[in-house]
Amino acid sequence: MLKMNCSQNIVRVVIVALIFALHGCAYTRLATTHLEKPTFTYTGTDLIEASQSRAMVNFHFSAHNPNKYGLKNVTCSYELFVEEKKFLTGTDVPLELGPNGDTEIKIPATIAYAEFAPVLRSVLRRFLSGRKTIPITIDAVITGRPALYGEPGNESPISFERRVVNTIDIPLQQERKSKTP
Repeated sequence: MLKMNCSQNIVRVVIVALIFALHGCAYTRLATTHLEKPTFTYTGTDLIEASQSRAMVNFHFSAHNPNKYGLKNVTCSYELFVEEKKFLTGTDVPLELGPNGDTEIKIPATIAYAEFAPVLRSVLRRFLSGRKTIPITIDAVITGRPALYGEPGNESPISFERRVVNTIDIPLQQERKSKTP
């Protein structure tokens, strides 16, 4: 559950960072257009590979972009931390949103077991102390020559590289009390 919420928030942070990183003609066009926030739904996780030292997984999301503009040619490299302990990384993850519709997004991640064990201790300690959230820090570098587009062939490329560091509070799953008859 923590991975699912964290991944959804990662995608949201990346999309917001992209909007702030835009400039030039495409930015002017976007600034004069009302953009609705895309929505993201977690659809699953696949274990790609596992070894004695790490696991490689793909987090899958369905993104709905209600806007007439799409976004492509953008990549993101990221690291996630709990209490300054790295637990999840991804490199050159392609990001794309089609205009006026749904796009499947796959976010590959590498989980190094040696780095993950201290994070589990932090999460368990916070959970047992009654805290309802855990702060997750994302350190991401978003790069590319994205193209905003409404129709194929009518693209406005924008070059940029932007580092984003943000901390978000992810809710910890609380035990549900079962109803007894």
